Amino acid sequence: MKKLLFLIALLTLFPNLASARRVGGLFGKSERIQKIADVDIKGANGEDLYLAHKTTSLFIFMGVYMTDDGYVLGVKGSMDMYYPLNGEQTKNFQTSGALPVPLPPYKIEFTEWLWGFSLWILLAVLTAIWFFPKNKEALFAQGCKYYFGKNTPVNYPKAMRYFEKSAKKEYGPAVFNLGIMNLSGQGMDKDVDSGIELLKRASKLGYMDANVTLGNLYFNGEEVNKDLNKALTWYNIACGQGHANACKMVTHIQQAN
Repeated sequence: MKKLLFLIALLTLFPNLASARRVGGLFGKSERIQKIADVDIKGANGEDLYLAHKTTSLFIFMGVYMTDDGYVLGVKGSMDMYYPLNGEQTKNFQTSGALPVPLPPYKIEFTEWLWGFSLWILLAVLTAIWFFPKNKEALFAQGCKYYFGKNTPVNYPKAMRYFEKSAKKEYGPAVFNLGIMNLSGQGMDKDVDSGIELLKRASKLGYMDANVTLGNLYFNGEEVNKDLNKALTWYNIACGQGHANACKMVTHIQQAN
């Protein structure tokens, strides 16, 4: 799942070659001149100029930052040559009628800002993917992957870590699996007392299999002393949750007594 999310984030932010060329490349500093309107102004060397706005970006494969540098006078026939335009110059050109009053507005597209800061956006997405807490179901599913060896070798210690994270979020199936692992000594030293307590905790969280398992343990005398009264208690709870075999066990124990 992390690889899929990474790929989606990369495809969303990674430019195609045409857009990379348009904003000035993938490495180094880039100044982009965007035409706004034609004006009747000549440059220092007699070249025709036009009113434009300029942005400056720094790229290290992706955008590190972008700034809006305001109005400039671009040189016709050149994509990157321009004359700076400060407040006093603007006022003089407006007084002479060479520039309109007010200056026409311009807008930097959102996608340009997005690409201008794309490196940080990608890093933020990756950070969220790798470090943001997963939901309890996803953590449990990851634990099951290592517990049952789904498309990967069985690894009880890894399974236990994911089950513990899910159990901290009070997820019954994860608590139950930890109980089974304690009872069986899977990925840890066998600890029957802890296993029983975990199964009881899973029961409090409403997990039916925990009640059935506790009933079986006390009925069969496995890992605990045989106790039909306790077995009946746990089977009764599971029966109330709709477990058919637990209901049969309740009937069986009552008839036997």
